[in-house]
Amino acid sequence: MDKISKYLLKEFFPLFFTLFSIIALIVSLIFIISISNITAGLQITFIELLKLYLLSLPQIVFIAIPLAFFISASSLYARLSDTQELIALFSLGFKPLKLLKVIIFLALGVSLINLFILFVSIPYSKVAFKNLKNEKKQEAKFNFQSSQISQQFGEWSIFATKSKQKSYSDLYLYNSKTDRFIIAKNANLKNDKGYLQFTLNNGNIYDFNSSFYINFKEMQINQKIPKIKISIFNFSNYFNYNKKLFTKYLPFALIPLSLLFFIPLISFFHPRLNKKHTLGYSILILAIYIVATFANKNFFIALIIPLLFFIIGGILYKWKVKF
Repeated sequence: MDKISKYLLKEFFPLFFTLFSIIALIVSLIFIISISNITAGLQITFIELLKLYLLSLPQIVFIAIPLAFFISASSLYARLSDTQELIALFSLGFKPLKLLKVIIFLALGVSLINLFILFVSIPYSKVAFKNLKNEKKQEAKFNFQSSQISQQFGEWSIFATKSKQKSYSDLYLYNSKTDRFIIAKNANLKNDKGYLQFTLNNGNIYDFNSSFYINFKEMQINQKIPKIKISIFNFSNYFNYNKKLFTKYLPFALIPLSLLFFIPLISFFHPRLNKKHTLGYSILILAIYIVATFANKNFFIALIIPLLFFIIGGILYKWKVKF
């Protein structure tokens, strides 16, 4: 690696990590508010709340990386233009593409990372997020209140005389399908490996069909919590399940490459002849790109959008960049 490339990298990374931290913080706050709204009314611990946030991290990183990359790369060259360092380099015979080479390789690397996050990390994390959310909803659904009728646990109607958190006393359960009736002195409800487990202690079970009853010290009634399962190795089902996600975010993942030629367009300028509006132009270009991305609902068009912006940027680059 030549000295110019090393210098550009040295200047680029502080800008990138600063912007990445700011954007990631803003997006994190949005996700935290969203998680709070989703879990409103659910009994959830701080650890479970933290887990939901960690499962959102791939999306947060995915959003922050391309935005930070484009703005920081544009700001880097704009600063070099403003201090006339770019003019000095061009005077020494450096071509624009030579100066962009290090950013081109970075754009390729960042885009590959984004594609991995999009096609692997986000689908699995979203499924885990949904499963945990459904699990807490099921627990809330089976959070029985004392002295209330018409409460259900699977096929069982339940009446509890006393309740404290997930412990219950003097329970009565009836299953209309099997015509069985249970009386239990106390019981506990817990989540055990994907099952809601209702453990009854010291009771009797009556079967009206067979006219018999049994005493028991402990009996368990299990209710399976429905879970979503996906596998990238079953790619057809995997792709179909996540098609909307891929359609929505594929162009976003390719921002570093698709907007590559817009970087010199807005950041290569002569400070005496042009004013510095790089940040404003960066935000405007990103806004147009993001609107085009999120307005699209077709996967084929999602493939076309990055290519179209790349071609438009390349044409404008050849036309406008005169160094």
